[in-house]
Amino acid sequence: MNEAMTQGVELMFTGMGIVFLFLVMLIGVVKLMAYCVMTFFPDAEIVPASASPKQTASTNGVTPAITAAITAAVHQHRAKR
Repeated sequence: MNEAMTQGVELMFTGMGIVFLFLVMLIGVVKLMAYCVMTFFPDAEIVPASASPKQTASTNGVTPAITAAITAAVHQHRAKR
């Protein structure tokens, strides 16, 4: 039992070490890529991933009449229950 426990702990630390090294390398590569982009493309506009254009009725193709029809259908369905 003691030998199995020792092997288990050894395997756990080996796995955690590999994951830690991978994450450190990943951070290094991301920082290197950021440095390269800023060096070779200093005037590039950086747009955050969360910045998306707001969808309006004209951009998504849903007219107010369609919205009213969907709303009425949902209301009628809920009223039947």
